[in-house]
Parts: sequence; C-alpha cells; structure tokens
Amino acid sequence: MAAYCVRQFEVQGIELLPSSVPLVIPDNARYDRKRNEVRLQPGDRNKLAVCQTTLELLMSIKKPIAVLAICGPYRTGKSYILSKMLGAPDIFKLGHTFNAQTLGIWLGTSYLDFGDYAVVCLDTEGINAPVANGTEDIRILVLAVLISSFLIYNSMRVPDKTDLEKMSCFSQLATNIKIYENDKENADTNSEYQQHFPDFLWLLRDVTLQPADRSGKLVSPVEYLLKEVLDDTNDTARALKGCFHSLDCHTLPPPTVDEDVLQHIELQEDMLSQKFVSRVNDLLKYLREKVHTKRGFGSSEGIDGQTLALLITKYLEAVNDPNTVPCLDSTWEVVTSIRIKAITNQLLQSYESEMNKEVINYLPIEEIMSGNGSEKALMSIHESILKSKLKALLDAAKYLSPKLSIDSRATWEKELQEQLTIQIIVEEVDKKTGATCITGGILHNYIKQNYDKSLEYCIAKFNLLYQQIHQRIDFELSSHERDGIRRNVPATYTYNNYQDDKRTLEKDYFASAIGPAKEDVWRKKIEETQHDEWLIAKLPKFESRIVDLTSQLSTTEIEILKLSENVKTIEIERDAIKNELVSLQQQFTQLSEQKVQQVESYTKERHQIIREALQGRRIITRVRILWGLYKREVEVVEELGDEDALLIGQIWFNHHYPALNVNPDAIRTECRKLNMELPDERDENVDNMLVQIGKQLYYKNFIELDKPHNLQQNDVIIQCDNQNVEETSA
Repeated sequence: MAAYCVRQFEVQGIELLPSSVPLVIPDNARYDRKRNEVRLQPGDRNKLAVCQTTLELLMSIKKPIAVLAICGPYRTGKSYILSKMLGAPDIFKLGHTFNAQTLGIWLGTSYLDFGDYAVVCLDTEGINAPVANGTEDIRILVLAVLISSFLIYNSMRVPDKTDLEKMSCFSQLATNIKIYENDKENADTNSEYQQHFPDFLWLLRDVTLQPADRSGKLVSPVEYLLKEVLDDTNDTARALKGCFHSLDCHTLPPPTVDEDVLQHIELQEDMLSQKFVSRVNDLLKYLREKVHTKRGFGSSEGIDGQTLALLITKYLEAVNDPNTVPCLDSTWEVVTSIRIKAITNQLLQSYESEMNKEVINYLPIEEIMSGNGSEKALMSIHESILKSKLKALLDAAKYLSPKLSIDSRATWEKELQEQLTIQIIVEEVDKKTGATCITGGILHNYIKQNYDKSLEYCIAKFNLLYQQIHQRIDFELSSHERDGIRRNVPATYTYNNYQDDKRTLEKDYFASAIGPAKEDVWRKKIEETQHDEWLIAKLPKFESRIVDLTSQLSTTEIEILKLSENVKTIEIERDAIKNELVSLQQQFTQLSEQKVQQVESYTKERHQIIREALQGRRIITRVRILWGLYKREVEVVEELGDEDALLIGQIWFNHHYPALNVNPDAIRTECRKLNMELPDERDENVDNMLVQIGKQLYYKNFIELDKPHNLQQNDVIIQCDNQNVEETSA
C-alpha cells in the first residue's frame, strides 16, 4: 500500500477548523458556525443548500481527489467508521440519543494525502430518519452517488428481504440519474451506469455469525450477499448489482457488550473488543487500497478539488429542480467548459506576471535574439514563458479531456493550446508584403511598450553622439562667415572629415542603440542631418561643387525646353488627326443614310410590281423587271425575307402548273426536272417548301432556270385568263 499522511485543510484567515463542517444542508436548517451545529428551523424541507466556505476547502486541493462517502440508516455508527478513516474516532460527531446526528452531507476537514492524490471523506444524513421523507432521502443518496468515487452502505446485522424494502431509494437511482442527455444513448443501462457510478461496499455491523449458503457451506460475505440476498426478483437488488462499478461486502462484530461504553465509544476505545478493533483496522486498510480518484465523464484521469466543487454545485441545482434529472454528460460538458476557461485565465495572469518580472523593468530590450545571443530578447522570453504555460495547461486540463484515441487527443490538446495562444498572440498577414505581423493579444502590449521605450532611448543616444559633429559644423561655418561677411579662410573641417564622422557615428550608434526602433530612428535622424551636409557645402573648398551643380541644372533646363517644344508639335499633329477623323465620320454618316434610303426605295418598287401582278390575276413567269430588281438589289440587300421568297415561289409554281393546285408532290416533280435542290422531304408544309424554292430562285440566275422558253432578257410574258400575251418591257 502506498504511503500516506493525514493533512488538515488550510484556509486563509482561519487558524483552527472544526474536525468536520457541513457541505450540504437542508433549506429548513441553519448552520451555527460558533457551535459547529446544524439546527432545524420551522417549516418544510424543499431543497438542499451548499455551504460555500466548505466548497472553498475542496477547491484548495489542486491534485486529483478521491471521495469516500458513507450512507445508510440513521443511528447505525456510520460516523465512527468514517472518523477512523481520518485517524481519530470523533472527526464526525457521534449521536448519543434517538435523534439523527448528521443533517445533510458533512466533510471532514482533514484528508489523506497519498502524494499523487488526496482522499476526502463525506458523512451523509441517515436514511429513513424521522426529520426527512423518502424524497429527501433520494436527494441525499443521488448527490452522494454522483460526487463519490467509493460509497459505503452501513447497516446493522445480516440483511434480509425486509432490509431491501427499506433500501427502496436505491431502486430509484436509474430513474433519478441520466447518463446521456439524449435518451437514445441510454440503451445499455447497466454497463453505462457501472462505468460512471462509484464502487459499492455493503458494511454489515454487529455480525457474530459466519455467512453460509443454503447447503451449510461457509462462504464469503459478498458471496452470501449476491446469492442469498440480492436475487433478481427485487428492484433494489437489481439496482445494486447492475448500477455500481463493483460490489463488495464486509462484516464487523459488535464493538462491545457494555452499553455505557457504546454511549461514548469515541472516549473509551481502549474498552472496545480487540476483535472489533482488528476488523476495523482491516477494513480501513482495505478502503485505503481500494478507493480511487473521482474521474471525469469518459476520462481515465482523476479530477481536482476545483472541478469537484463545480460538479457538486451543478448536480445540486439539478437535484433541487423537480423537473430536471441530473445528467452526467451534459453536466460534465458545462463543468469542463468552466474549468478550462478558469485554468486559461489563471495561466494568462501567470503569463503576464512572469512577463512583467522578466521584461518590464528591463525595457528597452531587443525584440529578437541577435547572433551572439548574449542579451535578453523579448520574443525569446515570451516563447519560453508561453511554452511553460502551454505545458501547464495540458497538465491541468488532462483530466478534463474525454476518452479519445491518440490522434483525437492530440487534436484536442492542440485546439486547447490554440485557445490560450490566441489570447496572447493575434497575428495577421500583411496583404502587401505577405509578412505575418502581431496585431493584438497580451504580447502586443509588451511589443508596443518595448518599441516606445526603444524609440525614446535611441533618439537620446543618437542626439548625444551627433552633438559633437554638429558643434564642429557650427564652428567651421562661424569661421567662414561672421557679421554677414563671407571670409575666404582655409577649411579646418572638410567634407571628407564630415563623412568620416558619419561612418564613426553609425558604428557607435548601432553598437549602443537597443530595441526594435533603432533602424527607424537612424533613418529619420540621418534625414534630419541632410541640412548640415548642405551647410558644410558652403565652405570654400566645396564652392566648385556648387558651380558643377549649377551647370548641371542649366543643362537640365535646356533639355526641358526642347521637350516642351516637342510636346507642342505633337499636340498640333494630334489636333489635325482629330479634325480629319471628324470629317470622315460625317462622310460615313451621309453614305449610310443614302444607302438606307436606296434600300427602302428598291424594296417599295419590288413590292409594288408584285402587288400589281397579283391584283390583276396575272402570274408572272418570266419577269425581266423582277430579274432586274434582283440584279440591283443584290448590291444593297444581303438576304431575302421569307415573305418575299414565298411570293417568288408561288410565281414560279404557277408558271409551270397554271391549272393545278399547289401540292408537295408537284413541287418535288418540277424541282427534279429542273435539277433544283429538293425541299426537305420531312416538311409537307407547302408554304415552307415554296419559301425554300423562292430563295433558290432569288440567289441563282433566272435565265438559266427558264431556258426552255428561250426568252430574251428584255421580254415579259404575262398569263391572263389562260391566254399568253407577249409584251416588250420599256
């Protein structure tokens, strides 16, 4: 068994705590802190209330925590066993009357520290006590089951069927606790409850007989319990066997036969039965070995005291609401969200605290580590602190993660770290340069402060270094010009001297300047010194340089004049071309209008001729006028319309079949005789066929089509009343 020690909870401002304090009490009771008592008040019990100061005790445990709770009928010695677990007989008050001593749920103010985890003990109000009813017993039991990792049920003597009836509250656990918010996921009830419920130990008190089966064979207490007491015909038995993670049974003999000793057992332990003392010690050893940490929903890691305190608060809200059933998965989701946010905030505060310690008092410092790496750099300090905080985040939140595969856990951890990182660093990509810039977050404040301090420091450093150069320039200028009179004296501070001093200045400045503003300050201050360079050019030795510059300026002015003349010539040519384009555009407009008028005139003339022919019931078969119109129109009309093509087709057909009705077969027969292109055979519409024939006649030579008649171009034949009359066109 691992080594352990008993430790006291430490609360700031309180030197001495009572051995136990209430964690949850009925709403019709009041806690007297001075006497450390809970007293009932007039009125009915409706809800349970949590004691915030006791929650703070639990929250002080930063390591994984195991919760050992005890329940059972009142006045059966529950508190004594739990007190012995913490190393003393009276950690929890023992009752010496018929009345129940414990109201609600109490927490021992000491705990077992096993190094990697801690064990706290909870004593619960007795079941079937006169001050409570069945509903109140269920609330206490449900809360004890939800928050404990190991539950002891303490009862007197060997149980029978009647005892199971008194434990009916256990049969209601499944209806008062849900594993999943979605009812469909609660199908495999037993396996799910066993996975999330605590281990269960039935402790039988004052047992003097050896357990045996019906054949008389001696068996262990748990075998007797499973075979003889917990049969499947009883709802309580099914709940005990199907819901809890594990089920075990231990027995204890009577502590003594002396009633006076029993009245104050905590004061007379030396008067107790040695067999009882030995069996109690065996039980305590078993409990210390068996108890395990309270684990998160779907997690294999133990939770800490702060998370347990949150779970108690959320479960108590659900237990108090008659319309709500406590749900493990949704409650865990809410608690983990709150805890991760709290852990993140704590780490952000810790990050700022360490950055202040390492950075603020040393500003300005370099932003990025230089090649030698001897000085502090802001980003390297940040990266070191951030790395430690990200590790601390994973360590603190590992028990909050769901049960995941290796890849899924890596993704979950990465997302968790990103939630912390994004509050420290907000980066954006510059659209012009493509570089990543820090534009927000806690780190951005330190970068800005460092830049401002660097700017101030570098300006002061440059001014100090440049002061000597400026004094030399002033002295040299004063030697060459006094009282407004220019004097021709030898130069003592030359332009070459000035350039040498600037190179020395640059070397000294960058050797002493600190921080990210050094480059910006250098560029700005060097621009400001351009005036001094101009002033030193007034010295006699540099007057020839001024002449050269003046000569270069004159040459440039002449070139500018030549360019101006070229520009004027180009503008004149541009205006002439513009005028010519205007004239051409006007001519084009006139020609277009004439063309439109000509087309309209030809169209009217053609329509008039065809109309006159049809009105006189004359069918034109060989029309010189129509042929002439075609020859003229081909120059101005691109395409013949369907209406005109139909008219030409009708004229053509009536010429060949004056006495027949127009029909598809006759049209195809005539087309074959004249070797013309046949209309589409799938089209039986006469008008469509005549439109196709008309377009062929229009776009081909009329004379070639009518050669059998041997007419001249200037002849016209008009058929009227089945008689042929020969006419000569004008």
